[in-house]
Amino acid sequence: MAIWDDIKKNIKEVGSAAAEKAEELGKVAATKTEELTKVGKAKLEIHQLERDLVKCFASIGRFVFDSTDGENVANFTGNDKYFKFVEEAKEIRESISLKEERLEEIRNEYNISEEEEKPAESTE
Repeated sequence: MAIWDDIKKNIKEVGSAAAEKAEELGKVAATKTEELTKVGKAKLEIHQLERDLVKCFASIGRFVFDSTDGENVANFTGNDKYFKFVEEAKEIRESISLKEERLEEIRNEYNISEEEEKPAESTE
């Protein structure tokens, strides 16, 4: 029966080592997931701000066109509505810059390259 005792002991040791390795890999996976989640969130925020900027530019263009076409306005000096649009666009651009800086900080903090951020390609 000594052989069975040795086999059981070896199985327990292998099982224990496998459990430790699985726990270690789980921690690494959780950390990597957290890192990529932060990157993804920052990229999403930047994308949303870029969409807001496009909408703002469209509003400026529409306002300028309507004012020029309908009211024959060629100079927007002193036009509060025009400068409100311009200020909004500047604020959005500044927000984008701050978010891009934060994204770079996250990448540097976790040593993430842009290649690592890309989703794996399907093998289908």
